Amino acid sequence: MKRIKVIDSHTGGEPTRLVIEGFPDLGSASMLERRERLANFHDAWRAAVILEPRGNDVMVGALLCKPVHPAHTAGVIFFNNSGYLGMCGHGTIGLVASLAYMGRITA
Repeated sequence: MKRIKVIDSHTGGEPTRLVIEGFPDLGSASMLERRERLANFHDAWRAAVILEPRGNDVMVGALLCKPVHPAHTAGVIFFNNSGYLGMCGHGTIGLVASLAYMGRITA
């Protein structure tokens, strides 16, 4: 059995599910290339965490990735029930709150 670790957060009632562990390794390419790799070869993983019965149509997912540059804290790929997002405002707030909760950043 595969396990996927997530942190769920809410920003003004808008849910974000941050995937922190358990997805396939997407390599160290640009974030765009990693997103394309996820979409083309591993889209079932997105569906598993964001679609019912574990998710719902208002939830946004955020996959925590290794940073592209060593000076960066993290990389992220946003997605929802219908596909992949270029960015997400409330998802970014949820990401930052979750990174602070994990001790990866300080306020």
